[in-house]
This record gives sequence, structure tokens and C-alpha cells, in this order.
Amino acid sequence: MDWIWGDLHAHCAVSYGFGTAERAIANAASHLDLCSITGHAFWPDIPTDLEANDATMLKHFGGFEKNRRFWPSLMETLSRAHADGTIATLPSYEWHSMRYGDHNAYAAADVLPLIDADTPAELERALRDAGVDPLVMPHHIGYATGHRGIDWSSFDAERSPVLEIFSSHGSSEADDAIRPYGENMGFRQGASTARAGLVAGHRFGFQAGTDSHDGYPGHYGHGRVGLQVEGTGRAQIVDALRARRTIASTGPNVGVEFTLDDAPIGAAVPRRDAMELRLAVRATDTIVRLELIEGDRTGWRLRPLPVRPASSEFVPGRFAVRVQSGWGRHGTISAWDIDLRVRHGRLVGATPYFRYAGHGNADADPTERVTAVDDHRVAWQAHARSVPSGDRGGTHHVAGGPQTMHLVIDGDASTELEIRSEAGPMHVGLRELVARSVGRFTGGLATPALVIGRAAPEREWSVTHAERISPPRAEGGFIYLRMIQADGEAAWVSPVFLD
Repeated sequence: MDWIWGDLHAHCAVSYGFGTAERAIANAASHLDLCSITGHAFWPDIPTDLEANDATMLKHFGGFEKNRRFWPSLMETLSRAHADGTIATLPSYEWHSMRYGDHNAYAAADVLPLIDADTPAELERALRDAGVDPLVMPHHIGYATGHRGIDWSSFDAERSPVLEIFSSHGSSEADDAIRPYGENMGFRQGASTARAGLVAGHRFGFQAGTDSHDGYPGHYGHGRVGLQVEGTGRAQIVDALRARRTIASTGPNVGVEFTLDDAPIGAAVPRRDAMELRLAVRATDTIVRLELIEGDRTGWRLRPLPVRPASSEFVPGRFAVRVQSGWGRHGTISAWDIDLRVRHGRLVGATPYFRYAGHGNADADPTERVTAVDDHRVAWQAHARSVPSGDRGGTHHVAGGPQTMHLVIDGDASTELEIRSEAGPMHVGLRELVARSVGRFTGGLATPALVIGRAAPEREWSVTHAERISPPRAEGGFIYLRMIQADGEAAWVSPVFLD
């Protein structure tokens, strides 16, 4: 089986947001394997106090009506993109709820019927009665119950095998997770977090999605999901979700192998007093924290696993390097045409991590694209929008932030990087980059800039570990992995469960 990376929760102007579905799909195809364009569709218990919630009703009722109007064409657009190989797609729509929390409905179907209901269970039944086999999966679960956060008392793992635990709203994994909620919908409630649900005995996997309203699926730093699939057919994608073969990531496409007595990610395995834990992690930057979270119905514990400390010591080998472009005064949109060449070394991989840069609804084509790549060169074009929140890139409306190209390079002390861009020519040795990053402005004070990040040696971002463990003893046992990188990005591996 192979890993693919996608964003199953992204919006555009079809309901409320920016840009056409066609452009959103083109944006997704520039840096993802999989996407869904999610239509805002229903909110059965929307607050109807005209004085307090008039703007909320105007926004949502208008979006729901637009979604109904454009739904047939959205279904056709998604199916066409999937069929012609542009990108794998799943249809989805959003069902809001104050009481039960917001959910997205998905199905491996060419047409997902738009159906409302009062509860997630009724929604699932209605979709089944309409002839589809749906997934109804919660997102931004960490808000308080009754305030669009999850209601564990009504949760059903068969209906919702995977939960979205990270998005532009923040992380709902646990109280000790990075990036607490910062939206105007409220705070992260401990009882609503994923870890609280696991301790309560629920079984589910993890996913992440941007919840972008910019028509930009996969906006880097706002969430994406890795799925281990047997193929990219819609049924195979849904099978991976049902089996919980998933990784939730803030953005990086991390490589993970994680087994407990040979049971893989998302599986259940009979508990024994001594069990063999094996893992291998390949990150995209220096791993600063690698943590095992073990728990059962009695509680949980977090245990750090060994990682190699960062060091400026240079040893020939494999390195990870980020090249970023953007910045400038707030609201600046900078255009970049970048050509990078590796001298006396080899470019093993080049992965774009793009962000929304402020297109209008009339802009049909994406502004981010890779134009050339081989063993020694990569060239790309991108626009970048400066935002006050810096390289994290705002929330899910007009997010912005710098653009990123992630490089994996094999090299030695003679290896050099040569870059031509709007910041002018740059020439830097790999040995220097192991010690520190290098950047250059396009002009004077607070102008856009290009930065070549520190070259992280493979020893810092590739970890293997094996040990015999005594797993949790009580009912409802689970074990999962959390990884945090030096650049602030993170990933969560779906749990293995104990029978």
C-alpha cells in the first residue's frame, strides 16, 4: 500500500468562500494527491436571535442556497477531476450543529445527495436510505459541547471512524497539544478533545484538514491527512478512512511506520503483558519531540522517545532544506519565479508546500506551480501574501503566508545551492547551511524576501525505535504517536487499540 496526502475539508465560493471549484481543484492539484471541495449545506439548530445572530444567518442561509444552486455542477467537476487523473476527489458537504458539533458527510459516489437531518445518526440513516454508504465525520471537535464542539454521548465510531483533530481552527488533540484554538468560536475545551474521547473508550483515527474558505485545499500549516491506500479509487480512499489508516499533519508529508505486535496504524490487537513496539519516522525538519501517548479507561500518560539533538557538525550525507519566499509589509502580495540548482550534489526530492495568496473570484488559474525538476534543479512560481500572523498564515479566511519548497539533498562539503529569484542571485554552501539559515530581501526595509532554511542532517529527522512495552491494562487501551518538528509543524499517528 502507498501513502497519499490530501485535504478533505476545504471550501470555495460554491457555498461561502472564495474562488470557483475548478480553481480550487487546480490549486489542490499543484501540491496534493487528494481533495474534497466541501459545500456548506445545513444547520438545523442555527441560533435565530435576530439581534445577536443576524449576520450569522445571512452568511449561512446565503451559503446554503448557493450550495444547492451549484451542487450538481460541483459533483460533475469533482468527478471529472477524479476520472481524468487531475487529482483524486471525494464529494462532501458540511452539516453544522450547536448540540452535536459540526460534521462533514462523505461517500464514494459520483453524486452525494444533499439531505438534512436533526442528528448525525438520522443524517447517516437518511443518506443510506438514499442509496449511499456515508461517512459522517466531526471536525473542530475541541469546542465546548453545545457550542459546535463534539458531543461524545452521541458519537458512533462506525459512523465516524476518523475525526479531524487539526485545522486552521487549531489542534483538538489534547490540552497539551500545540496551537490551541484562536477562532472567535471559543476556546479549546479539555472534555471535547480527542484524547478525552479515547480515554472514554471511543475508537477512532485522526485526520486533519484546512477548513480553508479561500478555495485553497492544503494551505500549508493548516492541516492535511495522510492515508495508506491500496489505490486512489474513491472506494479505496473510503476503505482507508474506515480502517483508520491515517496520519493527521499540520502540513508536512511525514513518513511513518508504526506497529504494535505487527498490528499497523489504526488496527486493534489482542493485549499481552509484553508487546513489541516498532516505529520509523521520517520528518521534514529536525524532530524536537517524539512522544508516545498510552492510555485506557483509567487515564493516560505521555512518554518522550529518544531523538537526536540538533548540531552544526557537518557529516556528508542526506539533508532537508526549506526554501521560503514571501513576507513584506502587511497585505503585500509578492510574485516569485525561482530557479534553484544543486552543484556537486544530488536533488533527491522537491516537495511544494503552497499557500493561498489572495486571488479574487475571477482568477481562474492557480499562481503556484512547479515548472521544472530533475536530479539537480527545481524551478517554481508562486505568489505570497504577507500577513500579521507570520509564517503560520492566518486563519481560514484570506490566510496567506510565505510559500515553501522542501528539498532533500545528498551532498558533501563541496555541495552548493545556487538560486535566482526576485531577491537576486544567491550562492551558499551546504556546510554553511547546516550551521545557519541564509536570507535576502528584494529591496529595503520590510520588503519581501527569500530564505534558505537551515540544512537539517538526516540524523535529526529520521528516527527508528523498537522496544518491548507493558501496555495499558484496563479496558479501552490505546497507543498513538505525536511528532513535533523544529519548524513548528507536527503530526499525529492514528492509534493502535488493545482488545
